[in-house]
Parts: sequence; C-alpha cells; structure tokens
Amino acid sequence: MRRTWPVACFLLLAVLLRLPVLHRSVLDWDESLYVLMAQDWLAGHLPYTQIWDNKPPGIYAIFAVFQAIIPGIAAIRIASALCLGLEGWAVRGIVMALGGRAWAGWVAGGIALLAGLSNDGLSANTEPFMACCIALGVLCVLRGGPAWLAGLGLGAGVMVKYVCAPEALLVLALLWRLRGARAALAGLLGAALPALAAALLYLAAGRFGLLWDDAILANFRRAGVPLSWAQARFAAAQQAERWGMLYLAALAGLLPAQGRPPRWFLPLWLLAALLGALSAKSFYDHYFLELLPPLCVAAGLALARLPWRMARGLAALAIAAQLGLAAWHAFAPFTGPDIVRAAARLIRAAAPRSLYVFDSQPILYALTGLTPPTRFVLPSELTGRTLPGVARVNPAQEVARILAQRPQIIATHSWPPDPATTNPDVYAELHAALAAHYRLWAHVPGINLFLLHPSP
Repeated sequence: MRRTWPVACFLLLAVLLRLPVLHRSVLDWDESLYVLMAQDWLAGHLPYTQIWDNKPPGIYAIFAVFQAIIPGIAAIRIASALCLGLEGWAVRGIVMALGGRAWAGWVAGGIALLAGLSNDGLSANTEPFMACCIALGVLCVLRGGPAWLAGLGLGAGVMVKYVCAPEALLVLALLWRLRGARAALAGLLGAALPALAAALLYLAAGRFGLLWDDAILANFRRAGVPLSWAQARFAAAQQAERWGMLYLAALAGLLPAQGRPPRWFLPLWLLAALLGALSAKSFYDHYFLELLPPLCVAAGLALARLPWRMARGLAALAIAAQLGLAAWHAFAPFTGPDIVRAAARLIRAAAPRSLYVFDSQPILYALTGLTPPTRFVLPSELTGRTLPGVARVNPAQEVARILAQRPQIIATHSWPPDPATTNPDVYAELHAALAAHYRLWAHVPGINLFLLHPSP
C-alpha cells in the first residue's frame, strides 16, 4: 500500500485538474488527427493507409487502446491525464533517487502536474506521452529495475515521437555507466521491441513501404524545413512568460550539478530534451513539454538545496504562482460553449452523405461519423506552405479532386486565411466551387457550413 498510494495520488490529482476539459471536443489540431487514425485502426485499417501523418505509430496505438475502452473524446482526455499523473510520479521518484528528500520529490512532481496544464499541455499531443515514457525509463534505471523494462519505456517514447531519441540514448548510456555493458545491451534490446513490433506488423500486412515513407522518410523531409528566427524569438518570450521561474530554478539545480553520481546525467538530460524540442524548428508551444521532466527534477533538487524552510516555501510558491497563472490562461479559451460540437450537431441533423472539412477542425469527421474524402485531413497538409512538401502531395490537384466529388457539406473557417502561411491556389479552388455549387447554410462562431445546391 505504501508503494501504491503515491502513484494513486498523482493519477487522481491529474484527472481532477483536467476535469473542466474532459468532454471538450478539440483542444488542438493534432489530437484530432490521432483520434481519426486510431478509429481507422480499430476499424481494421492500419495507420497511414486511410489517413496521412508523419508520426510513428505509438501515439495511435495509445489512442486506439483508450478509445476501445472509453467512449467518445473523453478517452483521449483521460489518457493524457493519466499520462501526466505518471509523469509527475516519475519526477518525484527521480528526485528522491538523485538524493533529494521526499518533500522535494512531492513538490517537483506537483510542479510537473501544474506546468503540464500550460504550453498546450491540456491537449492530447504526443509530447506528454513521450516525456512520460522517458521519465519512467529514467526512474526504472535509477531504482535498479529490470534493464529491459527501462529500455521498453525508452523505445515506447521514441515510437510516440522520434525527437526523444537523444534522451533515450543518454539513458542507455546511464544504464551502461551504472550497471555495465550487459545491462545496457538488455536495455537496448528492450528499446528495440516497439519498433520491431511495428515493422513486423506492416511486413505481415505487406505495407512496410508505407510505414517507411510516411513515418520515417517524411520526418527527414520535415527536418529540412528552414529555421525561422522570428518564431524562435516568439517562442523564447512565450516560455519566459509561462515557465520562466521554472527554468531559473532548474538552472540553479544544475549549476553546479546536483545529485548522486554520475553528476553529468541531469544537465545532459535537459540538453537532450531541449535538442528534441528544437529539432523540428517549428517552436510550437507544446514541443517544450518534452523538457518538463528534467526541468522539474532539477527544480526539485534546487529547492532541496535552499538552507531555510521559509526560502524553500517562498521559492516553490513563486514557481507555482507563475505556473498557475499560465494554467489559468490555458483554460480560459475553453470555458465557453463547445462551438465545434455545436457545428457537428448541425451537420448530423442534416444527415449528409459526405463532408469535407477544408480548413476547419478535422474532429468534425469523428463527431459526425462521416468518412474523410482525402488522406490529408489536417488542413495545413493541403492549405499550408510546408506540410504539402513533407506529405509529397500536390495540394491544388488534391483539393480539386475532392471538390469534383461534390461533398454535400463543406466546413471552413469564417475568418480570412493568412497569406503568409497559406497557399492561395487551394483557396481559389475552394472559392470557385463554393460560388458555383454551394450556399452558406449555417454558421457558428468561427465555422461556416456550406450546403451543396440540389441537383436540377
């Protein structure tokens, strides 16, 4: 019982913190794509066969498991909450394993739960699941758990998103340093199991080429995206506003390096996580969730080093205050009516045979039970300037093909597109089709629904 109640506390607290968004239809674009991929998998279609994406299949497997057990969007909300709870519990254990007192572990774990609500942490993105797997692998190594099991956690993280590979390699190096070459080899074999399982699954289905192109080669194409210094400066300012106190506390825990030998591990872990967060060169706020476990561990150790109880309390309170304010701002956009769900109700009431979500929320396909007319369901894959090259699709041709099928309802954003980030050719295709064959049928804030004219 003494061993299980800490993890139970973290899991329960994580779920309670996210109750306000438990049934929210969409919090981020990407999670909608993962929901649709998981639904297809449950229907018997391997990921990438019906819908395109460039993530490895781990995130779809997690979503599929939870969607098979829990009905509706609540499945992914509970999955992300449990993931964050496990991450907080792992942070607590790592702090204690590195020499911090029990109270410092609890504080660091609590900071992880609170910080995980901001930086788009409310949504069920890949980063929280990936970071949780890595943190559990680190905890297993430091506590002397089975080497293969630690490796399995690392491999699962990599199969959720490849950018955590530097972290996984670093943890395997730690395993070698602490337990020798045999343990490191066992860890490496455990880490290879998720990738091997995915490869065998696609080989058995005769679709390994699809896995190779969509989940591997596409990521090399994505890595070739040019760096935007304007985006980098904006992201840095955003991080200072939301997590600035956490970053400062973490640096205090690293300089000089704190904890039991090897002292190099924690600074290098934070560096490897930062490398993963920056590797895509996109600087989306949820990318920085990868840094959360090493940041919170370092912050917990820094608090433990403060000599006076009042100083520790004030420092923890200052960190919590900034993180709490960031969490408040994160919840604010989702306190009003669920507009996307309202649009889905209108569509279902019309009982259409087909739907095309042009640049609105792709979760509408899942909420209405209608099949996407294209593999490229994330709007930016056809309307943007970057992802079409990664997906190797001609966006104007694909949009023209979809519109030629005359979907009965087309859902679009109600505000004009940003010419700096969108493709004018596909919008020209859309507007020509809407003018010739559709009428504005319904509107909810932010979403226009166009209905096909009846045939003569």
